[in-house]
Amino acid sequence: MWVYVVIGVGAVLVLLVCFMLAIANFSFDNFREKRDEAMRYSCSQNLTIYDFVEEVNETKLKTKLQVERCEEYQDHFSIGTISLSESTLRSNGLASFATVGHELGHAVQYEKGELTKHWQQRRKNRILGRFFLPLILIGVVLAVLGLFSVLPFYVVYIGIAFAGVSFLIFLIAIYTKFMEVKIEKGASTYAIMLLRDYLNDAELKICKEFLDSARLTYWGSLFRTMLGWTFLTKKERMFI
Repeated sequence: MWVYVVIGVGAVLVLLVCFMLAIANFSFDNFREKRDEAMRYSCSQNLTIYDFVEEVNETKLKTKLQVERCEEYQDHFSIGTISLSESTLRSNGLASFATVGHELGHAVQYEKGELTKHWQQRRKNRILGRFFLPLILIGVVLAVLGLFSVLPFYVVYIGIAFAGVSFLIFLIAIYTKFMEVKIEKGASTYAIMLLRDYLNDAELKICKEFLDSARLTYWGSLFRTMLGWTFLTKKERMFI
């Protein structure tokens, strides 16, 4: 009976890894497909992206945001600023409104204090990241030297301890990326709330589907971090 249990658990794990690899490798392709699809539909109201930002600035935010340009697919929020690509700014497509709504959602999160803790953790992760690879290397070297009696055998345990600390840092990085997915989901929720005043139900549905595909890319980033060592997907930087 235990043989069947082990086989069943193994099969489930294989399916789970395959599912994670699929998201890791194809989430961005899905995002671009949804983006192109959403770009085919325009806002039914006579509203430009700049008008939308200005409306939200005046009615929803305490601090007025400045608009800056950035590279394609690099739209982001920073304190006092939303950076938008040229294709986002010049389009009246629903993908552009959803993108801007998402970044404005981050602005709402910042004013509510929801981003501060996450940013602090990311800064700590960058510091921890400097120790990740050295700790692994030291741990492996000490363990090998201890096993081959070049150093006393107890050094093996010291090496395992170093490797254990590096693994803990890895888990912290994974947890932070998971929290980033939650942050992105929250920004998309705020985006739909902000867009509700300007789009009809059909347009909101298209925007929500596009934002869901964008959030899937963050899951892809998480899974690439977890599975990059398998060489079955692109590696992802753990500490950003």
